[in-house]
Amino acid sequence: MGRPSGARSRDHDARRSEILQRMAQRLSQPDAMHASYRELVAAAGVSISTLQHYFGRREDIVAAVLQQAQQNAVPHFAHVRRTTGTFRESILDFLAYFRLGFERFGVGDVYALGFVEGLRSSALGPIMVDAILEPSIDALAARLSEHQRRGEMRADSDPRHAALMLLAPGLLLMLHQRELGGSARHPADLDRFFAEHAEAFLRAHAIQKWT
Repeated sequence: MGRPSGARSRDHDARRSEILQRMAQRLSQPDAMHASYRELVAAAGVSISTLQHYFGRREDIVAAVLQQAQQNAVPHFAHVRRTTGTFRESILDFLAYFRLGFERFGVGDVYALGFVEGLRSSALGPIMVDAILEPSIDALAARLSEHQRRGEMRADSDPRHAALMLLAPGLLLMLHQRELGGSARHPADLDRFFAEHAEAFLRAHAIQKWT
């Protein structure tokens, strides 16, 4: 018996995932942030009609890549949510984990793609916010809220605001040094920066000795 009209084949999702992975790899390359539809077709190794069948327009492809990155990051968001040791240990752990993601696991690629495609785009900007920025902020805010519950962090600090204060400087510097190539002409001492940033955050938000 033939497949009903409009029904998906059994390998549809697997095939779509395979194509999406190829395009995500292409879009993560420094010279491909503005890759054309035809370039994405070539990277996917399929015809234009096939790509249109699975994804539609170019912005639908970028949206799918960002949303897949969100799914892939679920275990990492879970790690960020969990406190690790004392307040001081937990803050240092988060910053080290965040930096490691940039340096070894493609976090910078995702942020670069999301910012390049999302800034001033009414379609892709909100997807970058919902898929990448908000899950990161929410997970970190959950960690900080637990430290408030334990009486280790000031209760008058808004967890989301504090999460942004902790996340944003490191994010900016990592983009400056790596994705924007700033390390070539304006190298930063990342070890010193993250150590000083952690201590400044702790001085501002801790309400008791954290060692």
